[in-house]
Amino acid sequence: MQNEAASLLDPGSSYLLQEPSRTVSGRYKSTTTASEEDVSSRYPRTDRSGFSRYNRDANASGNLVSSSMLEKKIEDLEKEVVRERQENLRLVRLMQDKEEMIGKLKEEIDLLNRDLDDIEDENEQLKQENKTLLKVVGQLTSCRITT
Repeated sequence: MQNEAASLLDPGSSYLLQEPSRTVSGRYKSTTTASEEDVSSRYPRTDRSGFSRYNRDANASGNLVSSSMLEKKIEDLEKEVVRERQENLRLVRLMQDKEEMIGKLKEEIDLLNRDLDDIEDENEQLKQENKTLLKVVGQLTSCRITT
């Protein structure tokens, strides 16, 4: 709490002053798993040998993993990385194509809007000409009626 208050008072304060629970390493810790300290306080020494991080049996079983299995795992991971990179390239190209298409469509929309403006101007001009012609026709018909 004090660290948060200090960082609020001084916006230029170091990132290290922030609360440790907000650091990346603590962000993904499970709240359901007990730490070694918690386990050691709850169980007698004879009962907690299975919980020890440095248990000899655990190390012995860890050494049984053959290097060929590790190499296979590395190869599998490298293949997965290659597939992911190919997928990323495909997606980047797809995105570039879509952005290019969007640009072309925007140009087409601009051209169509200009054409629409020209057509509206021409339509307005034709309406004016039509009004003028109707007046002339009206005058001609009224002149014929009077004569």
